Amino acid sequence: MKFFDLNALLSKDPNGARLVPMSKSTMYRMISAGTFPAPNKLGRCSVWSAEDIEHWRENWLQVKQ
Repeated sequence: MKFFDLNALLSKDPNGARLVPMSKSTMYRMISAGTFPAPNKLGRCSVWSAEDIEHWRENWLQVKQ
């Protein structure tokens, strides 16, 4: 299973795109509102599973259309 930390979610790829196209504060507001997956603890780190992020992205793209 693949996991992303906060930096990986918010960093830009070589083309300038982000895996999660929002700011950190917006992401945490969405977590509080229940519209973005909550992180899992892996030791002292907060991480998100690739499956959770992919599922959120699919739903987010459907809403945007």
